[in-house]
Amino acid sequence: MINIIKKNKKWIILILVLLMTLSILDVLAPYLLKIIVDELSANKLGNILWILMFFVCTRVLIIIVQAIKNKVSTKVSNKMLSELRQSIFNTILSMNLKAFSKFQSSDLYLRATVDAENVKNLFSDTVPKVLNDFIHALFMIIAMFIIDYKLAFVAMLTIITISILSFFIIRNAQKAQKEVKLARDFQGREYSEGYNKSKLTKLFGLEEKNINKLNQHLNKELKGEYKEIFWNSFTYPSGVFFEAVGIYAILYYVINIDISISVGTLYIFLYYIQKCYDPLKKIFEQLEDIQNEFVSLQRINKVLYVKEKENITEGLQVKELKGNIEFENVTFVYNKSEILRNLSFSIKQGEKIAIIGRTGAGKTTITRILMRLYPIKSGKITIDGYDLEELSIESIRNNITYISQNTYIFRDTVRKNILLDKQDISDEEILNIMEQVGAMPLLDRLENGLDEIVNTNRLSKGELQIIAFVRAIVHKANIYIFDEPTSNIDLRTEKMIQSIIEKISETSTVIIIAHRLATIQNVDKVLELEQGSIKSDL
Repeated sequence: MINIIKKNKKWIILILVLLMTLSILDVLAPYLLKIIVDELSANKLGNILWILMFFVCTRVLIIIVQAIKNKVSTKVSNKMLSELRQSIFNTILSMNLKAFSKFQSSDLYLRATVDAENVKNLFSDTVPKVLNDFIHALFMIIAMFIIDYKLAFVAMLTIITISILSFFIIRNAQKAQKEVKLARDFQGREYSEGYNKSKLTKLFGLEEKNINKLNQHLNKELKGEYKEIFWNSFTYPSGVFFEAVGIYAILYYVINIDISISVGTLYIFLYYIQKCYDPLKKIFEQLEDIQNEFVSLQRINKVLYVKEKENITEGLQVKELKGNIEFENVTFVYNKSEILRNLSFSIKQGEKIAIIGRTGAGKTTITRILMRLYPIKSGKITIDGYDLEELSIESIRNNITYISQNTYIFRDTVRKNILLDKQDISDEEILNIMEQVGAMPLLDRLENGLDEIVNTNRLSKGELQIIAFVRAIVHKANIYIFDEPTSNIDLRTEKMIQSIIEKISETSTVIIIAHRLATIQNVDKVLELEQGSIKSDL
């Protein structure tokens, strides 16, 4: 965020200058009216026309400067929001999986949307308003002390009293407002759970329990609203009362203590007292917004300053890895738990192996450390004799194609889902591959063929899996990893996918993670894992 502020510092300085200019003009305009009143009181009419013209010019300048400030603020805030979202997105893409484990996916989404919008409001709306109100009040106070410092002390007593009282009332009202918001958040969760788990509620007779839980949150919300109403009811009458006391104090001082004070001075002090109260009150009212927006800024900074980032181009660049893989005494630890221990095995180029074992045995972990998604604790992994740690991540992942049971499909055309922005593959090549793997019936069913927008609700899991397989073949890797490729699909599609795997294994090294026996037929080797070690090598 600091980099974005530095990048736009000239514009930010311009906005601050415009704010100060506005405050000076706002303070100057009533001062000109004071001079006019004093001139009229003394029957000096000669300079009034010039002063009136100057007054009109200040009002016109205020309009012009305000318009420029609004235009610049809007432009800069939108520019900063765009840069902030881009920075968040770039940071998320550069994070390794260890860093991803620190965040929920919904958290990262909120950082780039809601929190980014809050930070935009902080710099485009809240901070400028607070600065404007503060500078405005400060300049008016300075003006009062320049005009008459004794009367200014009387005015300051009133302003300070009103400010302290307003701060106390607004803070208590905001606390009550927090209670209301918290209660409503809990209500939202209860409503959501009640809807999503309605069958469970009916089956286990939890209706009364859920109703009681919701009623507790409704009562908390009601109590919070009563508190908020109570404190807000004091805001206006107390402000009017102390403002009246302040006006009375100034009038008393002018009438009984210093009768030499002019009518114009009296007018401007009464005007400044009223105008000082309004910006100070606004500042206190915005404290809650400032707190919320600063929390959003802190959340974003946690993402932007993540240390666990990966540089995919750093390391040895190898264009083609043929697929000779060797694990030597590999140990992998995740969250202090040993997932793999002293694991050793080898895969020759062109072999097709299956890795089996119970859930949690470490099957998928092997593929993840092979693709450098996680670092190993000890041991050594080599591909074609190259140490995996010395190879660039880009080289590794350009040579490995991974297909999981969860098919990753974008809401885009079939063509773009297959190509993934690779421009050197023609439609003819795609169609030839689809013909070879028996996927043409799927394409024929789609009205627009390769230009059809993939709707995951209209296509079955098996059909989506076929698109993923075609994508894998099109990108022509030398190493393929299939993680439960035939789970959750029908028998016909399973046979088609098995034939695709057979075709791929003719020219590439293939690793299959599987539970089903049908998936591991015709493999060259089967590794059975148990608690992170090889139980058998068949």
